[in-house]
Amino acid sequence: MEIVSRQVADVAGGVELHTTLDGESISAYVVVGVTDLNAIADIVPRAKVEAGADIHATNVDDVDNAQEQIDQVLENMNPGDVAVFLCSGPDAFSAALDLLGLPIDE
Repeated sequence: MEIVSRQVADVAGGVELHTTLDGESISAYVVVGVTDLNAIADIVPRAKVEAGADIHATNVDDVDNAQEQIDQVLENMNPGDVAVFLCSGPDAFSAALDLLGLPIDE
């Protein structure tokens, strides 16, 4: 799977990305310090939800499991969907960004 991302905005505790998966566009939100799936309503803008985008979410709880956790979400995505990755800490956040094609400098 070819994954390329670019940051389009800062959000509380993280970033919003425009991500391309094998040429198809999705929106992705990667946030750190949030592990409650109920927080998704505060992360994803209401306009995207009202536009009918399907929202896929998972916790990214450590670096060792990040690839599997992210792949499980991405494999079920359709163009225009929204992915939310709730990272348990800075290392998981960095791993998620790297796996989504947006490596960050430390």
